[in-house]
Amino acid sequence: MPSLSPIQIALALEAGLNICGATLMLLFPHPILAFLSSAPSRTAADPNPASVCPTAIQLLRWLAALVYGLTPQLLLALPSSRGARDKRWIVYITLGAGEGALIVMMLVQALMREKGEGGLTRRALLGCVAGLTPFMVWRIYALAGRPEMLAESGPKRE
Repeated sequence: MPSLSPIQIALALEAGLNICGATLMLLFPHPILAFLSSAPSRTAADPNPASVCPTAIQLLRWLAALVYGLTPQLLLALPSSRGARDKRWIVYITLGAGEGALIVMMLVQALMREKGEGGLTRRALLGCVAGLTPFMVWRIYALAGRPEMLAESGPKRE
């Protein structure tokens, strides 16, 4: 079995997490949204599916489809090939731009949220930020701190 470079491990790990997360969003939107939302009729032990807006379910499933749609870019940048560095650069810039925009938007919404407002709770928004931040930090590190890493591949087999 060939060994992988750190960048290849990161790409494979993120692709796997994306597939798992998107599958959960697609198959179990009610409990996810009930946990994240500030709907008054939900409890931790028994999330009430009726308290989850059908539009939110539809949008969560669209988000799952978007995550599925972005994941092949990670997988295509995984193999060692000529031009791998450029593919990885484009993937990290593209995903980083989207994550950066989401992080800023979620932070603003969390900080400006009034008590009693519907939608995602402040805790849920900050949890989403905490979930995206490690990926963003890794991308900044790979792009700005160690750009040569984008060209690395596992040891060549003889």
